[in-house]
Amino acid sequence: MDSPTHLRERSVLAAQIAELQVRKDVASPEFRHGAVDALQWLCVGGPGPLSGVLAGLPVRPQAIVRELAAAEAIIYGEPSACRDYACGLEHALMWAECATPAPPVPERRRPAGAGTGS
Repeated sequence: MDSPTHLRERSVLAAQIAELQVRKDVASPEFRHGAVDALQWLCVGGPGPLSGVLAGLPVRPQAIVRELAAAEAIIYGEPSACRDYACGLEHALMWAECATPAPPVPERRRPAGAGTGS
């Protein structure tokens, strides 16, 4: 039996979901939708966003690998209208697993000199 994978804390995932839902300036709507679906799936379980295979909580590494494989099949396969969705899902899952440091929605940068008291 496989053990749970190391994921970022649920509060961090929830904060990223909230950012994805309000930040219209980041990526395409389909990318954001794929990322939100991936992070919500990690938080609540249920059917995998692409595979449809049920996963309980905590979501097991085997289930995450299955979703990543489904995303990669779309990303690197024949041209598909689902490509941006799959890219968002893949990016979010990789970030949630701490396999990449960049979240789907990057932090907003303050303008130079903002908050420095000058």
